Amino acid sequence: MTKAEERAIELVNKLMPKSDKIEFKAKISNTGRSIEFFVWVNGEKFQCYELADNGKINELEMEKLFDAYAEFIRKSEEYKAGEVNKIYFVT
Repeated sequence: MTKAEERAIELVNKLMPKSDKIEFKAKISNTGRSIEFFVWVNGEKFQCYELADNGKINELEMEKLFDAYAEFIRKSEEYKAGEVNKIYFVT
């Protein structure tokens, strides 16, 4: 498991500590970021923004964690400046 994956799992677990499975997608560039995740709870799949809309997770906290994750990736040795860096995994 990469450091980027470990950090993403920490992020998701802060928001949804009792998920059975995680699917994580991120696209991070020098100035932008697109991040989303899906979690399975009791066999049912939920998208992060759906969870925020339904009050299951705090959207402001999620956005702060997404911003922090993007900065973590930009400072990592694997980051390729000037490109869209893609991270995808399922646990």
